Amino acid sequence: MKLKPSTFKGGMPEHAKVRKAAMLSIVFNILEIVAGLAMVILVSRMLQESVEANIARMTTLLCVTIVSWGALTDIGASITSLQMVKKSQELEEAYGQLEDLNREMRAQRHDFMNHLQVVYSLIEMNEPGEAMSYMDQVYGDMQRVSRMLRTSCPAVNALLQAKVVEASERGAELKLSIAAKWDDDLMPAWEICRVLANLIDNALDAACAAEHPEGEKPTVELVLGEDLRSWFFSVRNNGPVIDEKTRRRIFEPGFTTKSTGQGMGLYIVSQTVTALGGRITLETHDGDTVFSGFVPRRRLELAENTDKCE
Repeated sequence: MKLKPSTFKGGMPEHAKVRKAAMLSIVFNILEIVAGLAMVILVSRMLQESVEANIARMTTLLCVTIVSWGALTDIGASITSLQMVKKSQELEEAYGQLEDLNREMRAQRHDFMNHLQVVYSLIEMNEPGEAMSYMDQVYGDMQRVSRMLRTSCPAVNALLQAKVVEASERGAELKLSIAAKWDDDLMPAWEICRVLANLIDNALDAACAAEHPEGEKPTVELVLGEDLRSWFFSVRNNGPVIDEKTRRRIFEPGFTTKSTGQGMGLYIVSQTVTALGGRITLETHDGDTVFSGFVPRRRLELAENTDKCE
């Protein structure tokens, strides 16, 4: 069944409601546990040592244990709900990007016949130079979309398409060098997109904030590759050098050099890549900063035979 965009747009407020309900559930259940423990302490202080007192304590403790177990179960369910909401939002964002890509491809297909008619007319008018110039423009436009279709992951293709457009709107250029399918079953699409999106966003911010010589534009270059043992990637930008103090803390949660940043993007990248068994590194020089990383194809095998990976 084909989902309509309105389904997702209408679902965004529902995400907020679910998140709010889950957080309230966690708070109320924690308060319930605290109240139960307080009741046990209060009853113990009020009752004297006797058989009835011990029975009362045991009864109170049993009730608190049952209530606490239920509260802990509710807290676990609430945390699971929050995680599902987060993944659902990421999938919806990827779906929206796919819709944008699909619309552009349909538009190009619709215009294709018109382009052929223009070229045919120019040739009939004995204007081969004009025809070649026109075809160069059409070919360049088509290549921009075809580059996005090199991976086997539709969400990644859509993300790259959106980032190319975003870079262009910011007066920058996002260059792509893709020689990998990136279709690992152990590496979910939203995990890949989360890593690439954060790296590209940071690279664009750095490149666009820097001063460049006349004729040079802010540039980000993304490389996706693979070999028999791993998937690898790199994101390069021509922004300023990152100083040593910043390099030491750049993957820490909450650390940021931006006035409006939250400092979670590169931390999420590092945690995600590490959780997948990979590694990410940073190399920086003036006008050339590169974040590089890899994710092994077989996480379990690498974990058991680490001596073979040196």
